[in-house]
Amino acid sequence: MSRLWRLLAIAALAAAVWPELPRYAAEWRLRAANQQLERALDGVQQAARQGQAGDVAQIRQDAAQGLRLAGQAAAALPGDARVTLARAVGLLLSGRGGEAASLLDAAVAASERPEFTLNLGRARTTQGDSAGADAAYLRTAWASAQATATLPRALRETLQRQVAELEARLRAGNLPAPPPLRPAPASNPTQLPAPVP
Repeated sequence: MSRLWRLLAIAALAAAVWPELPRYAAEWRLRAANQQLERALDGVQQAARQGQAGDVAQIRQDAAQGLRLAGQAAAALPGDARVTLARAVGLLLSGRGGEAASLLDAAVAASERPEFTLNLGRARTTQGDSAGADAAYLRTAWASAQATATLPRALRETLQRQVAELEARLRAGNLPAPPPLRPAPASNPTQLPAPVP
């Protein structure tokens, strides 16, 4: 009789775990994707420290592998922010900034997160959209100053000054809304939202 109970317990455990197996496999793929992307980023940083272009082919190969693995993980992890971020970084490192911007625009529309808006700024930069990039960076700094730690110091300092000004206006009751993710047409990207009359 105890053998029957053991078999039933094993069957119940297997039935409980079985539906999660694809998620476990996807988590491992996502881990592998992040490792490949970190390797590509290390190559970029090493080249920057040495003042060289670096092994672009190796960086792109690592990025492509990370992007492929993140894409495989996406099916079993729908809506997972980690997958979206890995795919966006892979696209950026692969020189596909327009695709990264489209992916991140959709992700931000669904769930705004500082890591999304930061990389949206990077994607817009690769597309030559400096006003859009500045708006995304300001929105990132507004949400989380720590998220901007990887940006150049001069840009971080500018963002910190802008956020301090926005916070002062917020305390005074003169800020109608947070900084927009995209500047209004024909606007000055460094111009902050107008005070409330």
